[in-house]
Amino acid sequence: MGFESLVSNIRKKAEANDRVLVALSGGVDSGLVAAAAFEAAGARTIAATVASEMTTVLDRARAIEVAAHLGVQHRLIEAAVLADPKISENSEKRCYYCKRHIFQRMQAEFGTDCLVLDGTNADDDQNRPGLQAAKEFQVYSPLYEVGFNKAQVRNVARDRGLPCWDTPSESCLATRISTGTPLTLVGLSQVEAMESLLHQLGIPIVRVRHDNLVATVEYSSQYSEIIEVSRDNVVALSVRIGFRSCLFKELSQ
Repeated sequence: MGFESLVSNIRKKAEANDRVLVALSGGVDSGLVAAAAFEAAGARTIAATVASEMTTVLDRARAIEVAAHLGVQHRLIEAAVLADPKISENSEKRCYYCKRHIFQRMQAEFGTDCLVLDGTNADDDQNRPGLQAAKEFQVYSPLYEVGFNKAQVRNVARDRGLPCWDTPSESCLATRISTGTPLTLVGLSQVEAMESLLHQLGIPIVRVRHDNLVATVEYSSQYSEIIEVSRDNVVALSVRIGFRSCLFKELSQ
């Protein structure tokens, strides 16, 4: 099972559609789907990145880089998701409502006659609220259908020379804030600023949890030395960003 099986799957699925629309986040999963879709459908393929207040500057840049590398048509669509109370109140169904908002924005831009593809793979939990929304909008998941797990996705993406092949798995900024705590632009920006600093220090995989202005930096034990050397600077910056205090939590590898 390799890249050609993915291309063949998409080509067959897209036979009846004039356009193939790939929801491109900039990560390895959607990046590989975009590569296969472009191979299967050529100029009929559009990569679309719906960017909201929960999307980092880094993720936007990654999506642009992947699309440019492939040479596929790319559209960056802005979405003000925090204006929707069902999303900003941050309930357990926040991801469901957010995904619905994203797919609605895509439909508004491109119509309903496109085949829409996403990067869901065989390792992903099929009960996630966001996937429920995808099913309601008839989004097709070729990686899942072909049976590609995360490791296979990375291997094929590396073999194809995709710049995103080793991009760390990411989730939107809202996942850093406890369920039930309202989402605000200020809070999301504080999280992004902290994580950006930690990336610059050489910690590519990190999460900053935001709980009532307390930042908790979650990091893998492989980065413990960097954290120890930089701890005082990180704490000082967290206060300048607007947090009251900063805690550190080492996670086992």
